[in-house]
Amino acid sequence: MLAIAAHAAPLSHDIAVGYVQVADDPRYDAREGPAESTITPGRPVVGAQMAIDEVNIDAGTSGLTYKLIEQDAASGDKLAATVDAMAAKGVHWFVVDAPDDAMTALAKAERGKDVILFNISARSDALRGAACQPELLNVIPSRAMLADALAQFLLARKWPKVLVLRGPLPEDKADADAFAHAAKRFGLSIAATRDFIVSNDPRHRDQDNVALLTGDATYDVIYVADSDGTFARGLPYATIYPRPVIGATGLVATAWRWSWERYGAPQVSHRFKKRAGRDMGAEDWAAWLAVRALDDAVRESKAADSAGVDKYLLGPAMNIDGAKGPPLSFRDWDHQLRQPILLATADAVIADAPMSGFLHQTNVLDTLGYDKPETKCKF
Repeated sequence: MLAIAAHAAPLSHDIAVGYVQVADDPRYDAREGPAESTITPGRPVVGAQMAIDEVNIDAGTSGLTYKLIEQDAASGDKLAATVDAMAAKGVHWFVVDAPDDAMTALAKAERGKDVILFNISARSDALRGAACQPELLNVIPSRAMLADALAQFLLARKWPKVLVLRGPLPEDKADADAFAHAAKRFGLSIAATRDFIVSNDPRHRDQDNVALLTGDATYDVIYVADSDGTFARGLPYATIYPRPVIGATGLVATAWRWSWERYGAPQVSHRFKKRAGRDMGAEDWAAWLAVRALDDAVRESKAADSAGVDKYLLGPAMNIDGAKGPPLSFRDWDHQLRQPILLATADAVIADAPMSGFLHQTNVLDTLGYDKPETKCKF
């Protein structure tokens, strides 16, 4: 296990869990018809609230009581000040909902401090690589994990040739880069990578015309990187050739989908929908799972202080029930939660990765994302 800050606060029976989000987070701006893979339109704090209620019921006669302390940071660059102010009042564990850049800055600012940060929405591969920090635990899957899941599916279906359509945003480039890495890793062939722009400007005719973008190439499937979703939603059935669409729409790789029907998942989704009035998304699940993981570590470790809980949380004995099948745990080399990835359409889960036949010397879940020999994380 990799070291974290060596501070140790005595464990109280009243356990405070901080929940920090960015007040002006642009990811939650109302948009009409976002792509299937874009972030859930509701704030995922509901997932954490649901988990708090559940663990307080489960606590039974143990005497433990959890309290969620919610706080908005005025902007991404105010996150560290918000966390520090709460930590000064005794909060040690934080569930954090923030974009990639803000989460990266927060994790760097908190290095060496007596905190643990559960990342529930930032997918940046760098947060699991060169920008990793000991205090950061990544619950949401990385871009690499999502791309690897799609690549495994294509290889299993024998659809090895892929046309990549890439949007203009930095997130689009990051998604496309992750898929290119996955394609190389699993032996897929990228027929071409073409950039699109959603525009009425005639000068951009070649970059917003689906027929032109999807013609003059030989491929089995189209991967679209479109974090905004405006282009992607009109792509299926508009392509020159009758080919499946994956990525931002069509078949989507995700941590959670309401239509997942195994391992107690329908009950989790039902409880969430009853509470929130909407379907549970990936970020909601991650917020729920972060609190459940903390409770597991508190109860199973029987530790007397926060350092003992953290050691168990990141140790080999940790087995979290995430309603996705196999027990989940955090990788010691980058603190990413190892987990299955769901491959879903708007209405159904088609498959879950790792796909059958993809093997690993220690844990098959580590076929998704950067494995220990590949990591650039240096704690």
